[in-house]
Amino acid sequence: MVSSIDTILAQGLAPKECAKALNELGKTLFERQDTDAAIACWEKSVACYGKPGPAQAHLMKAYNLKRRQCSQRGDSAGIEAFSQKIDALMQQSKDAIRYGF
Repeated sequence: MVSSIDTILAQGLAPKECAKALNELGKTLFERQDTDAAIACWEKSVACYGKPGPAQAHLMKAYNLKRRQCSQRGDSAGIEAFSQKIDALMQQSKDAIRYGF
């Protein structure tokens, strides 16, 4: 999975195209139920492009799924970690709206 991300990043694509390729890989991985790998793709997509887009929506869905799984296992540290990721993602979206990123 990491090599797939690295392959996309090594192509030297424009940020928007790089994000699009990472989003597609993330969707494929998520459909295969490899949530952690999909999250890694979408996080790279957000870092690559930085503007609101599909990656944030996919990440929100994946983070909520992971938080729910942590809750079912009684993993309070995991719940807190994914809650913080969700909060940070929401803040990033708010900042993008506020400051026009």
